[in-house]
Amino acid sequence: MGLIPTTSCYITTMDNLKLSFTGEYTNSLDQKHRLSIPVKFRKALDPINDRTFVITRGFDPCLILYAVSEWNKVEEQLSQLSSIRGKHRNFVRSIVRHATYLQYDSQGRIAIPENLLEFASINKDVDVIGMINKIELWAPEILNSQDVASVVTATDFEDLANEINF
Repeated sequence: MGLIPTTSCYITTMDNLKLSFTGEYTNSLDQKHRLSIPVKFRKALDPINDRTFVITRGFDPCLILYAVSEWNKVEEQLSQLSSIRGKHRNFVRSIVRHATYLQYDSQGRIAIPENLLEFASINKDVDVIGMINKIELWAPEILNSQDVASVVTATDFEDLANEINF
């Protein structure tokens, strides 16, 4: 069962689609707070998702776009947490209360809610970063400051690289 690379995803020879968002793009919001999703990412979106993403707050000061099929996996995991434990309820609430379903239009644009743009300090320009099974949306100045603050040497990643057998 070999992998055949395509533009932005991998298809196994058994016809199973493996969703994979990779790369970095810079885009701008229009006046209606719409963002054009890169064509490469739209092509990687399995048709089962019906041109729909779920957007929510990230753990970093960014926004995260999930394909609906990936969001369903997140919800399944969140539903396994206890509704009795306050810490669990608060965690689930912090994730799902900001989640919004967005379907891109014929020009590939999604309208991002104002409250999410404020959370991520996104005004006009947006860095769109593929993170394998999800997409991050960053204000460029925030991402740049994160990059500077988290300067990592090659040796810092050696243990992680060994874990995934590069």
